[in-house]
Amino acid sequence: MVESVSFIQNKEIQVEFFLKKRNVVIDNLKDISKNWQFYFLRFNELNESQLNEYLEEDNFYIEGAIYISYYGTELIGFKYWDLIDQLCSYFINSIYSLIIDNEESDKFYFPDQPIEVNLKKEKEHIWIKIGNEKPIYLNKNVFTKEFLKASKDFYERINVNSYTLEIEKIEETLKSI
Repeated sequence: MVESVSFIQNKEIQVEFFLKKRNVVIDNLKDISKNWQFYFLRFNELNESQLNEYLEEDNFYIEGAIYISYYGTELIGFKYWDLIDQLCSYFINSIYSLIIDNEESDKFYFPDQPIEVNLKKEKEHIWIKIGNEKPIYLNKNVFTKEFLKASKDFYERINVNSYTLEIEKIEETLKSI
């Protein structure tokens, strides 16, 4: 786990989205968390004009990273960058399966990489395992609320009409917890 200096340190679970800078090649995953500013734009810091300019170039293949930290320590970060809108959708569908469909577990693969993601419910916790990493145990309700709120904001800002199904699942899941 990597200590994250430039993120909110006092929040239990932090979920943020980052967009990969266009025409920047990521060729070193070892130092990507330390040098993330070279490769990524913090989604929440982009104003509408900057976001529209970014999406104007390509709004179908949106590369980026979902950053999840626990009290400022990186749990899921930049080395797992991919097609961020699709990856987010896969997470939402898994969370929906666990919370609404009451499944015990669910799994999916990253959209553009052979990395498996497993999610499992264990009482008040959610267990997340990405690839060969150690499993992460988080409070199910806290993680779910933070992840879904950040995802809803992300989808509403990039193009609400393309993600109505995801937004409906987010709202239904948030109402049930």
